[in-house]
Amino acid sequence: MIGTVDYVHHLAFPKLTDAEIATLAGLARVCTFKDGETIFQAGQRGLPFYVVDSGEIAIIDDSADVPTTVVVHGPREFTGDVSLLTDRPAAISAHARGPVRAYCVGQVELRRVIQEIPDLSDKLLEAFQTRRTMLERSGFIGVRVFGHLGDPDLTQIREFFDKNKVPHTWVDVDDKAGRASMETLEVTEDQLPFVSCNRGTRAPRPTVTRLAECLGLKRPIRTEPFDLVIVGAGPAGLAAAVYGASEGLSTIVLDRFGPGGQAGTSSRIENYMGFPAGLSGADLANRGYLQALKFGAELVAPVEVCSMTSENGMHRLVLDDGQVVQGRTVLIATGATYQRLPVAGCERWDGSGIFYSCTTVHARSCKSSRAAVIGGGNSAGQAAMFLAEHTAGATLLLRGGDLRKSMSDYLARRIEHHPKIEIIHHVEVEAVAGDQTLEGIRLRDVRDGSSRDLGCSAVFVFIGAEPRTKWLPPSVAVDSKGFILTGADAAHSGNWPLENREPCTVESTCPGVFAAGDVRSKTTKRVAFAVGDGALAVTCAHRVLAEL
Repeated sequence: MIGTVDYVHHLAFPKLTDAEIATLAGLARVCTFKDGETIFQAGQRGLPFYVVDSGEIAIIDDSADVPTTVVVHGPREFTGDVSLLTDRPAAISAHARGPVRAYCVGQVELRRVIQEIPDLSDKLLEAFQTRRTMLERSGFIGVRVFGHLGDPDLTQIREFFDKNKVPHTWVDVDDKAGRASMETLEVTEDQLPFVSCNRGTRAPRPTVTRLAECLGLKRPIRTEPFDLVIVGAGPAGLAAAVYGASEGLSTIVLDRFGPGGQAGTSSRIENYMGFPAGLSGADLANRGYLQALKFGAELVAPVEVCSMTSENGMHRLVLDDGQVVQGRTVLIATGATYQRLPVAGCERWDGSGIFYSCTTVHARSCKSSRAAVIGGGNSAGQAAMFLAEHTAGATLLLRGGDLRKSMSDYLARRIEHHPKIEIIHHVEVEAVAGDQTLEGIRLRDVRDGSSRDLGCSAVFVFIGAEPRTKWLPPSVAVDSKGFILTGADAAHSGNWPLENREPCTVESTCPGVFAAGDVRSKTTKRVAFAVGDGALAVTCAHRVLAEL
């Protein structure tokens, strides 16, 4: 009987069969390396996929103070992890042990294998994902991030790394070892948060855009038009990318932060079909992301669309870095964000005590104390459950009296029976308190106006979703709250310009521009609905493309 550790190792480092090697050899060139020769280094991108024919390839972690051997690949084994699919720089290095002969498969040919040979594709994808997970859990240093716990800039950096699956280590500069590391790298206090990127590249107080450049995540976008341009990489956008690319549409996804959207911050999703044990939003997003890449979709992040114009069936999107993307059809899947807490002075705590999502990064800020969660939807409920397991406890604050008004029944029942979750009905926050750190909030009863104080070190806010639609042109009509009108609502708005056909179900008032997920007017805010919208948008895109 195979133990769990042996089984995981088998998934991560399988041996290829004679037939699989023959297939790959037919697409490869033969490469030879001398003993000790560097095959590739951390930070390099565009690497081939190496299949060992003879000799051994040692995988090395160069990010620590002393280089460490991660694994050694022998004959019939292969190099690589998810970086080969994402076209990101390698996180590790590789050296020859003894004379090495290997088959070198280029990235274009590797994608052909993954798209056209299912059994081999499954073996490679399983290995790539398992290797990255093992690397992240192995104590791998990767990118080092220096900063103070509670610094909102540090929180954003770590959230960006988590969402984009960038292996990293946080160095707490408030402890002795962290200070020593700062001195070794000659990092000063005014440079915090500070990021030590690949092979010595330094980024003091970086923006997300600067981080992407430092890590080699950003790359030029082709100038030729795409069949489908997707703005937003949440469940709706990723679903559209999977269906669009798998059906032969040239597809690109643009996102301002990384894969996952709002759902990607959910600690646990249990009512999505096919996952009875549940999974995290980040896991669902990562699966969708890799699935889209498997079929040939491109994803570019972080980039933000500043404007869009449409003329003669072509849509032109201008990005914040000056690049221009052209699409024959466009899907708007930018989702919605939660409104800021409407309390005077609370902005000083944004990112350092008041949060608008809930991930492991945010939970660390209050692990030894209680947290407050504001909101009555599933996102608030999932956050309360997650925080109850990772902190001293959670208090869920509701303005109304019915927990099930916007929350799934299964989740409401769990919250009501959880020993570390307190529910307070009919209240709203009227003030926040604290000196150096957030210490508590004052609650007002909306029925009688009475007040009470609640001690907490963090507040998680999930109220009043606002759509990300301010960048859209007037040709894309929205409702009174800013959500995009589609289908029958678009047709009846008086803004639909065509007489020869009605808009498709998810088509906006601008022909060839669709909306899916939370950004679309009158949708149910659930992951499954967003995924359905994304799939339907691809069907609509085919119809529009057939008319061009």
